[in-house]
Amino acid sequence: LLLCDFIPPIDSCLSISAGKFEGMTTEGFRISGEVFTEVPYLPDVPKGRVGKWTTFRLREMSVQVLDGDVEAAKAHFGVTNFEFTGTKTHRTDNSFHSILPVSLKYAASTVEISIIPLKGYNYIIQRIKTLKGIDVTCEAVGDIPKDGGITRLAEDVDNLCYLLSVARGTKIQWIYRDLYDETDELIQRTHFSNITKSFCPLPIIDPTAVGRDETKAFIEETYPIYLEKKTLWKLNCGTIDAYLDAKAEHDFLQMRGIKLVVAMEILKSVFLNLPDSPVKEYITDEKDFKECLAFSISTAIDDVLKRMNIKKRDRDAISNTKKIEGLNRRSFRHLLRKLCEYINLRVKKGDMELFVACRNSLVHNGRFCCKSPELENCQKCKELSSPLDEYFFLVNFLDRVFLKLLGYSGLYMNWRLPMPPRKEQI
Repeated sequence: LLLCDFIPPIDSCLSISAGKFEGMTTEGFRISGEVFTEVPYLPDVPKGRVGKWTTFRLREMSVQVLDGDVEAAKAHFGVTNFEFTGTKTHRTDNSFHSILPVSLKYAASTVEISIIPLKGYNYIIQRIKTLKGIDVTCEAVGDIPKDGGITRLAEDVDNLCYLLSVARGTKIQWIYRDLYDETDELIQRTHFSNITKSFCPLPIIDPTAVGRDETKAFIEETYPIYLEKKTLWKLNCGTIDAYLDAKAEHDFLQMRGIKLVVAMEILKSVFLNLPDSPVKEYITDEKDFKECLAFSISTAIDDVLKRMNIKKRDRDAISNTKKIEGLNRRSFRHLLRKLCEYINLRVKKGDMELFVACRNSLVHNGRFCCKSPELENCQKCKELSSPLDEYFFLVNFLDRVFLKLLGYSGLYMNWRLPMPPRKEQI
């Protein structure tokens, strides 16, 4: 937020708008910002003060620390909500500093990034976990590449944050970027209005010291596959974010369950639109069915209903062509099975049927399968003892889908029995 006072005072009746802000601090730092919108938040105006104060929300704000054309050699990205476990320790000034170095390889290029916890990390992460809050816990540090510069490095950190988010089961985002010269002197800090979310304690890659090597292995194994699938599967355009939001704790459990099955619906839709998708949404050609078959089927059904003395209004509701066209759609069960086969995820037949039953109940009734009166005699749903049990079944199913979609083949945390989750091989 940018809080603006004006000297001399501006008449409080005036409307103020802005597109950008530029200025100089008392320390001599140059500041520039891109204004997003004016907001109603205002500080208390001192007694006797006349005129108007105003506040703007900024898209980004840069603070130029060093004057002149100093070339940046390294960048530090402030990362929110990442629960850190280092795999490498450096001794500096008789102290130990753990870091998590990752090699992001794709095609013929490799980018080396180190994740380093902030000073006071233990206090920050415990506070976030307790309050389910948001804060910067670590910095992702990398050399600025000659090819692509800071834009290329920022894209790599964007990709890294999505994979870290999947690993930890919570939205991880960078919100500031510091640029340093070759002597490690700070040149510029830029704050970004990137979307963040509250901390959620449902990781699928072990964040503890016991699994200290597993996060690094997950990132390095899945990074090239993430880049290959990012655009086609819309991984950075809602697919992963919908899945993460369904695991977040700010909604009632039932709504979180609905969000999980909606996340699967999004995946299903993306899967159907892949150029090499092995299945289509419609059993026969949609246009042919609509033009050649729908009317004939509708007429035949209407004739049967008429012989049974069903009123015309009710016959129309049953046999209208729009409803008949729905007969040509593949079932959700069939499409889910094809999706799992496509990403090489082995699912037990019972689990597949159980997920479909849960999905149908949540989508059509807005209730968990185990609590839906329409399904109280369903044998599949009797495997679920409570809504919490059903929710964690859905979480585990989606976790495995995303791990396989990203090509991961190592250890993961199975939340099917969450107290505590057990480690298994995917």
